[in-house]
Amino acid sequence: MLKVWGRRSSFNVQKVMWLTGELGLEHERIDAGGSFGGLDAPEFRARNPHGLVPVIDDGGIIVWESHAILRYLAARYGGGAFWNEDPARRAEADQWIEWAQTTLLPNFLNSISRGQRFDSA
Repeated sequence: MLKVWGRRSSFNVQKVMWLTGELGLEHERIDAGGSFGGLDAPEFRARNPHGLVPVIDDGGIIVWESHAILRYLAARYGGGAFWNEDPARRAEADQWIEWAQTTLLPNFLNSISRGQRFDSA
């Protein structure tokens, strides 16, 4: 069974949980980080030396960093629906993943912190 370390409120953990659900994978989410703590525990640091969530354990295969986890799960379990064997097609998905993390999310969070609203006209 796939194990996922991270708290439900973490955006990066939510991405992993979304794909886990889409793929229909049997899993256990283990609360870690934030108010749950545990990120400095030696057992956790053995899984991720950076002490951050999310982290997965897929039958002994440990993967950390949300985008690495998404790519791993998509390649291992997604078949053509989530992982294309054609590198050009796969690059299309990769560029959107990176854009969302490096451009969309920071702009969105900056707008929220400034109190801007996103009302439709």
